[in-house]
Amino acid sequence: MLLRAISILTFCICFASCCGDDCAGTYMIQGIVTSNVDGTPCAGFEVEIEEQILEGGVLNGFYETIATLTTDASGFYHLEFPRKNAISYRITVNHDGWFPLSEEISPDLFTPSTPVDVNLITTPRADLEIRIINSPPSLDTDKMRVRLLKSFENYSTCDTYWKVYHGADIDSTSSCIMPGDVWMPYISIDQSDEEAEVTVIDSVFCAAFETTTINVVY
Repeated sequence: MLLRAISILTFCICFASCCGDDCAGTYMIQGIVTSNVDGTPCAGFEVEIEEQILEGGVLNGFYETIATLTTDASGFYHLEFPRKNAISYRITVNHDGWFPLSEEISPDLFTPSTPVDVNLITTPRADLEIRIINSPPSLDTDKMRVRLLKSFENYSTCDTYWKVYHGADIDSTSSCIMPGDVWMPYISIDQSDEEAEVTVIDSVFCAAFETTTINVVY
């Protein structure tokens, strides 16, 4: 009975992962996906591992998907894939409302039967609209300058360049995407009266998965 129990236990361990000679041809990668806002686990996120390989001594310029899954309730993922003559691996995380995340991984990190631990931090997305309105009475000489005061190295199409609006009947809206759950400061300068410019510095909280609007009325 003892030998039978040991055999069953060994079978279960091998079934859950690679075992014995099977590991020699298998690589593994695992980790936890969390949010950069509060560090909470990201459950149900798609994780994909891709490889770039040499075929007949020639570099295949494309990444090819070799394994995918979704994270569990704790944000954990574990991927296994066949060992090949790869020159680069890439792991990608995707989920609706979040910026895609991709990281390249050196093949030198992998050894058969030993998982490579790679924890990933993802960023939620927010939409920002900037609406500039020249309310009546307005003149052709009216002038407004507006710009955002915060930029992000990644995951943003928002810029910090000055936007200038000159003339009457201005009603203009621009939009961009940025990381969610952060404050966006901005400055507006009403130059309609050259001798008495009006400068306003303010900020808005851009909630993740929502559209926030900055209204500048002059």
